[in-house]
Amino acid sequence: MVLTLWIIVVLGMLSASMLEETHLEMRLSKFQRDDLEAMALARAGVARALADLRNDMEIDRTGQGELFDSLSDIWAYPDEGKVGRDNEGVEMGRGRYFVTVEDMSSRLDLNMISDLPHREVLRVLLEDLGVEGKEAPAIASAIIDWADADDKATPPGTGYENEYYSTRVAKESRTEWEKDQPPIYRCKNDRFSSVEELLSVYGVTPELFYGIDREKQTPQGPIEQFMERLKERRPADERKERIALRDVLTVHSYGSVNINTADSFILKVLFRAAIKDKKTADEAVQKIMALRKAAGSGRTGSLRAIRNISDLVTKGGIRENVLPPLMKIAAVNVRSDIYRIEALGEVGRNQHFIRVVVSRELEHFQPDNLAVLFEKGAINRRLADAFRQRHGTRRGPVENIAVRVIQWQEL
Repeated sequence: MVLTLWIIVVLGMLSASMLEETHLEMRLSKFQRDDLEAMALARAGVARALADLRNDMEIDRTGQGELFDSLSDIWAYPDEGKVGRDNEGVEMGRGRYFVTVEDMSSRLDLNMISDLPHREVLRVLLEDLGVEGKEAPAIASAIIDWADADDKATPPGTGYENEYYSTRVAKESRTEWEKDQPPIYRCKNDRFSSVEELLSVYGVTPELFYGIDREKQTPQGPIEQFMERLKERRPADERKERIALRDVLTVHSYGSVNINTADSFILKVLFRAAIKDKKTADEAVQKIMALRKAAGSGRTGSLRAIRNISDLVTKGGIRENVLPPLMKIAAVNVRSDIYRIEALGEVGRNQHFIRVVVSRELEHFQPDNLAVLFEKGAINRRLADAFRQRHGTRRGPVENIAVRVIQWQEL
């Protein structure tokens, strides 16, 4: 009898252990399934954004008049197929996705403004971000020295870059360092690979880069930033939080700024750097923002976009003598080529975030040139057959809207 009871107890313990293990495996399987579905939803959001970018260029090239990109384009404003109603996301299957598209030409190109001829833009930017006194030109010089190709420090009479900044770092950190020792600070002497690289530059503090007090707050991660932007759904110049370096800079652009998509903060920096008169610069920016103001109402209200830089004078009322210094210090235009897509997929508590930087361009091909590639086998036969089926014996130029990935990140 006692032996029978012991056998029952042991079997019960084994059964409980097996049940717990099975339950854990089921939970892990569900987690993996939900994570996979969240990834698929995020990629669906990216696919939707890519389609919007292609369709926008298709509309532009088939329309009449000048080509321009603005915040009235289909990629820029949320609709039922993107953010969804009341920012609740687009439901699909057991989850939902959110997606936004940002024009990189609405930001300042870090590699452009870190070039010595554009130093004034960098100095004004730092001052507008709250850097006071002599610190702004000092930090601007450090950023320029980090990226330029030579070893000479920008401040006059300061000698070599690594020695100069090593001395300053040692003094501020109360570290012993002599010039005959290896430098404790080394400039990269090459272009910035990312905006985050600024955190390695002398004088660029986390507070300046993130816009927060590190003693009281921690920087938001990519998903937290994304959800915060979705909650607000407001232009950058209406944000409540402090604007910081990471909010206004990019390394993914061709150096130009689209005057239709840049917010008032960016425009004020450019105009103040160009014409040196803060009051005149701010008045010019107000006129530009008024020219871009929504003519309709609701989410799909159209914007009176600036179709040509000359519109600033003819329609915006800006004085002609303002444009030459502006064009000299910054390449402003009304077209955009590089965009950042951010998409978030959610299934239950599982989230998958994707950030993609893409370039968009309208390519032109001559059919005769493509035929040579077809014959050499340089192009896949299936693609060659599809081209012949679509274009037949066409001899005129063939246009193709190409959206190509520059950078892809997933979390």
